[in-house]
Amino acid sequence: MSLLAYLWRAIFGRPQNLVETQTSDAWQRVVDTFSSEQADLVRDQKVTEEQARASIAERFPQMTSDEVAHALARGMFLTR
Repeated sequence: MSLLAYLWRAIFGRPQNLVETQTSDAWQRVVDTFSSEQADLVRDQKVTEEQARASIAERFPQMTSDEVAHALARGMFLTR
């Protein structure tokens, strides 16, 4: 392995790690966007917090209830 390749991997990680990071970043943006929309609806009193959590849980069924609550709280924070 060349010195340049070694330094590249030491600084930026392996390509697989890079792909996983990009995927998780994209996933977080999708969750943030949807939960921010739900937070806006709660703030405008068009839905209750329970309805917003149910919508997030329905949209992202792999999330636990704690993750759903965190996503809504993050959405509230991002849109204030």
